[in-house]
Amino acid sequence: MLRALTRIAARSPRSQRAGAPTTAVECFTSCATAPVKPCSSPISISHLHQQFQHASTSKSWALSGDIAEDISPQPLTYKVEIFTGDVRGAGTHAPAAIQLIGSEGESAEFMLGDEGEEYGFDRGSRRSYELEVGDALGTLRSVFVQQVSQTQTELGNDWYLERVEVTGPEGVCWVFPCEDWFGRTEDDESVGLTQRTIQARKATIQAAPLEKPLKMSASAVAYPHPEKVGAGHAKAFVRKYDGWAGEDAYFCTTTEAGGLGVGVADGVYMWKQQGIDSGLFSRSLMRYAKQALKDGVTNPVKVLRSAEDGNERDELKGSCTACIAIIDPNEGQLRSANVGDSGYMLLTRAPGGGRYELRYHTPQQEHSFGCPYQLGHYEGADAPEDAMLMTLPVRPGDVLIVGSDGLWDNLSTKQILEEARQSIIEKKDSPASLALKLSTAAFHHSVDRSGQTPYSQGASEAFDMVYSGGKMDDITVCCVLIS
Repeated sequence: MLRALTRIAARSPRSQRAGAPTTAVECFTSCATAPVKPCSSPISISHLHQQFQHASTSKSWALSGDIAEDISPQPLTYKVEIFTGDVRGAGTHAPAAIQLIGSEGESAEFMLGDEGEEYGFDRGSRRSYELEVGDALGTLRSVFVQQVSQTQTELGNDWYLERVEVTGPEGVCWVFPCEDWFGRTEDDESVGLTQRTIQARKATIQAAPLEKPLKMSASAVAYPHPEKVGAGHAKAFVRKYDGWAGEDAYFCTTTEAGGLGVGVADGVYMWKQQGIDSGLFSRSLMRYAKQALKDGVTNPVKVLRSAEDGNERDELKGSCTACIAIIDPNEGQLRSANVGDSGYMLLTRAPGGGRYELRYHTPQQEHSFGCPYQLGHYEGADAPEDAMLMTLPVRPGDVLIVGSDGLWDNLSTKQILEEARQSIIEKKDSPASLALKLSTAAFHHSVDRSGQTPYSQGASEAFDMVYSGGKMDDITVCCVLIS
């Protein structure tokens, strides 16, 4: 039986965990199960304290009784697989706690590797667990892993975690690569990190075979930041299938195999302080990406790599976020690579067909709030290989919306779903009409100083202050209707 660590007191924000101990009191409850040998007798509080009193984060623990009845009548099962590296000293005798973090909430923390008489994770092992979570977590963004050891200097506590794989209740498998040590520093002379928050890098789901190829229609529109208009020179060039606005750039194109490729890039405006126009960088990146698709490149990471190599050959300076989405109409599959806070939503018809549901939304890749992953010329820039990868099945009736952060910062998921319902289901609008309505709505929210937006909510959480209003920015929206 797995014992979930259930929070019963306020904890420090997750961003502070790595740097400061927490004083939260937590308790063990039997609210999840796993394919491991259950304990034969209750664990005493004294035994528990003896085992965990020297945990690296100085947490204190207390034992609660069993839950009388399941709070969630239909718990959702997440399969978690822990891959320990096959290198010398990779195994550990220490168990670990894990927490799943999604776009719609966080799970409790579950203790892994403490079942039966053996503790920890063997070198080169692959161990599977089933965690029962009461509420859907949405798109998984990261996992928090903490090694819980008896002492920080005990032999056998060092652990090399290769990766964590999590399969959700809908069959999506998320990969969280770690490839690093817990409890060991580079010089092996002191205790290193014993906890990490690992970002998702890849997710896949099996697509069902299609009876006939899909058809797709696409269109895009973009608005520049209001303050970039009227400066005496062009600040936007917008066409249905390619264009730019401010530092944003985009394209929609057919691939060599008859599929559809969509790209959005958002140049980092702050380079202007050094006399660099990141709009040139993002526009060039999209031109090279479009050409790679025309040349038959079907892997979205390779598309980004080809584009960045082109910018490097041209010695362009600057940086940008980037999202590439490719739809194969014969396999009914969408493959994507996303770097930073541009991204996409995939909408599907809800049962009954009268509204849309969110099937997937790319997580924002940020080093910190307001500092997204970005491709660029400078040392320390992120690489195409750092992109968040995803493979999803698509079917007739789905809607793909690709956009820069000017869209996502100013419109909530609920607002986008409602706009799609009104435009596509009720009015039978075209993708061009939906793109225009979404970009216009995002613009109006961006200049509203009092309303609540995803950006104001994120800023309030990041800075522990109350923010309101939208974020003025370049706004790009590409819409694809699948039939």
